[in-house]
Amino acid sequence: MILKDARLFVAHFVKGEYTPDEYATFLEWLQDASIDELGVIADEHEALFEQWSLPAVTPSSEWVSQLEGRLDEQEKLAPIRKFDSGRIVRRPVWVAAASVLLLLTGGYFWYHHSTEKQAEIAERPVGALYNTFSVPRGGQQQEFTLADGSKIWLNAASILKYPVNFGANERTVELSGEAYFEVTGSAAKPFHVKIKGVEIEVLGTHFNVKAYEEESSSKTTLVDGAVKVIRGAESLQLKPGEQAEIVYPKSGVYAPMKLLKGADIDYVLSWKSGDLEFRDDALFTVMQAISRCYDVEIRYQSGIPDGHFTGNFSRKSNIQQILNQLTHQNIHCAYDGKVITVMH
Repeated sequence: MILKDARLFVAHFVKGEYTPDEYATFLEWLQDASIDELGVIADEHEALFEQWSLPAVTPSSEWVSQLEGRLDEQEKLAPIRKFDSGRIVRRPVWVAAASVLLLLTGGYFWYHHSTEKQAEIAERPVGALYNTFSVPRGGQQQEFTLADGSKIWLNAASILKYPVNFGANERTVELSGEAYFEVTGSAAKPFHVKIKGVEIEVLGTHFNVKAYEEESSSKTTLVDGAVKVIRGAESLQLKPGEQAEIVYPKSGVYAPMKLLKGADIDYVLSWKSGDLEFRDDALFTVMQAISRCYDVEIRYQSGIPDGHFTGNFSRKSNIQQILNQLTHQNIHCAYDGKVITVMH
């Protein structure tokens, strides 16, 4: 990103017209931007701030300290003073930095990233404040609790969007990836999970949802309680131990939802215990799981083989140990530290 692109992003930012990836790129650019470039961005944001009447919200302390420290190192300035309704009071030389700080941490977005998880908060144009909790590729599963007391475990390469405050009549979240839910019961405020053109309706129960964008199916497995899986006019009411599978064909012609009775709950939830378990799974599914958990690229020398694989690994195993087990079942791979190539 260059200064011109950063200025364009600011214009999109104040209107809520940006993606998490664009925002992450902008944050990286800001960390290397010069004082003069920060000033340009600050002026841009300050003008748009007034034009769009953005709300003033006190910034997060993490970004405050990070930006203060970097600018103080360059300018040898005294520490920042008090916040007043979300704005920063300081000598004139800090006006630009204060505006950038509001851009980073004010009413529209709070961003935090570590090697194992990432949380983002963004206000949409309609005025609702949303959170996005995600576990990156290569990250370990993470647990967190929603404001209503519901607990969620998120698998690697998964994203969950949820409102800061649920509505008066319902609780709705959106999932891409895999998550295990322990939802607090509330008949007056049912819980909904949206995935890939499907909605899961819950009153209070424990269930697992696997809905990765790159996979051709999604699976909802009920541990206890009751859920209803809805796609258009079609729906399935699940009982404990049952699984609803939805296949997404390339042709766009959807087959009816499948109901599997007697699902192996231990197998479905093995990821939650830090394991990778496969039971006669298609090789493509196996390699996708390895790719997500170890953040490696998967390539196929001559197309995707038809083979299947059965095995169980701990996420603490190194990738070479896993590849050795694949070899024992005649699945041969080459690995260069970043890419796994599946050979014939």
